[in-house]
Amino acid sequence: MKVLKKIIGIFMSSAILIMPSVAEAKTKKLEKKHSKSISVKHKSLDKISKHSRHSKHSKKSLKVKKVSYSYGPRVYGDDLEPNRDIYKYAIGLLGTRYTFGGESINGIDCSSFVQHVFELAGYKMPRTAREQALYGYFVRRENIKPGDLLFFATYASYPSHVGIYIGNGKMIHASSRGGKVEITDINQDYYIKRFLFAKRIPANMKELVPQDSIESIEEYISENSKKEDSIAKIIKEKDGKN
Repeated sequence: MKVLKKIIGIFMSSAILIMPSVAEAKTKKLEKKHSKSISVKHKSLDKISKHSRHSKHSKKSLKVKKVSYSYGPRVYGDDLEPNRDIYKYAIGLLGTRYTFGGESINGIDCSSFVQHVFELAGYKMPRTAREQALYGYFVRRENIKPGDLLFFATYASYPSHVGIYIGNGKMIHASSRGGKVEITDINQDYYIKRFLFAKRIPANMKELVPQDSIESIEEYISENSKKEDSIAKIIKEKDGKN
């Protein structure tokens, strides 16, 4: 009996010593598992953060090509491709007799000439130069190209004459001075002094719609009337560099 009690006592003391060790081992195991879980979570967060930074960088590196730009309420079309076919149709009417108010091949004036050219190209253009000036986008003087419309103040302060630029400082128009549809050098003093602005009808425009109002046209003329540089001066400078 004494021996049995002694054995039980030894067993109990061993259990007391073993239990804390087992508990400690289990605690360490749980801590290790928990730390691994936290590490995995941190790695996932790092990946998400890196992906986010990469996405932001990608957005910043995107480049959008401008086709037009605005200054206040006004939109400019310097970067738009002009409709160069306009020039080809215009040449077909070369030599047609000029008649003020004329609207046929027997006699035609400047705005009727432009209207006919655009009709041949498949567009509906209004009758007068003042109305035609509302269409297309303003083009800065140094960026005019063949097919652009050039507007002048001849017998009135508003656009009263219009021609089609064909390049090399020349335009084709129905000229009252020449008495016919002809090609004229716009570097002449007469046209330098009377030039107002240029407009561009883009090549991809399917239907003509007004881009400006008479008020905005008058405002544009007023803003640029005191500028000393002329379209002809710029063209001469460009021709000199070529």
